[in-house]
Amino acid sequence: MTPFSERAEEMGLDVTKYYKGLYSYTDQYCEVVYRQLHPQLTYDGADSRDLVPEHETDAIHVPLLGIFTKGPDSTGFNYCGYVSDMYKFVGNETLMGRIRSSIGEVGVPIVTENAMFDSNYTRMRSEIVIQSSHNIPEIADVFPIMIVNNSYNGTRAASLAFGIGTQFDQREVVTFAFNLGEIRQVHIETSTTSLSSAVNTYMEVFNEDIVEMVSGSFQAQLSEDDMMALLEVVGSYGKKRREQISELLDQVAEEGRTPTAWQVFLAIVRYTSLEPNLNVKKMLENIAESVLVIPTRMHRVLNELSSN
Repeated sequence: MTPFSERAEEMGLDVTKYYKGLYSYTDQYCEVVYRQLHPQLTYDGADSRDLVPEHETDAIHVPLLGIFTKGPDSTGFNYCGYVSDMYKFVGNETLMGRIRSSIGEVGVPIVTENAMFDSNYTRMRSEIVIQSSHNIPEIADVFPIMIVNNSYNGTRAASLAFGIGTQFDQREVVTFAFNLGEIRQVHIETSTTSLSSAVNTYMEVFNEDIVEMVSGSFQAQLSEDDMMALLEVVGSYGKKRREQISELLDQVAEEGRTPTAWQVFLAIVRYTSLEPNLNVKKMLENIAESVLVIPTRMHRVLNELSSN
């Protein structure tokens, strides 16, 4: 496979902004710089010049590239680990631009975008709310959601996931991504037309099946054994999370009755909306999805999207 240095420009990295051997990418979210690591060097990250060894010819080259990121309000770079020389880079704004273009081709307006990052700006999750809601009397408006994930350290593939958002109150839209229906980097790289087709397919299944999914989940009550099993799984991600989810479920439970599948789903998803750990957020979303009553056709289409 072609080394990173020979693929840098093709992947959208700037090879001229700083010094030779530094590969940078800047957008509205942050800046990232890659450079080949050398075992005898230290990296303080105060200035781009600190990323270049004083005597490049004296350094021992290794097939690893250091990652240095800088947030929009930062003055210096932070060292955030390394990737293999075979790493394939996809810029956040480059990826977001493809998704926006595909949504535009389908002809539905974007209501809001909400981008979240880890502390080092190496992982992104951006939630795009689409203006194509259904009003369901029991829970108000439900929106289709496109959730874009990306990473600069290889811990998360560039991907597009499909989901739903609910208008929890006048200010807050609670979002959820289906584990099914996630299109990973290899598919996004192929063409905008393919991605646009996937967006259009999800919009169709959302419009036809979302009311059935919500109403079925709203009517299905979970037994006490179901609740205990669910809390047991949540507990595997931490005792504190189990306690907090349990408190939320107590709040939505009606006196003398266990909550419905939809109430349990909404409680967990509302909690994940506040969860700063992006890995845990994804895991808890998978748990929430397991309690939903997903119509057969919707389940089939989501599964086909992820496997194509």
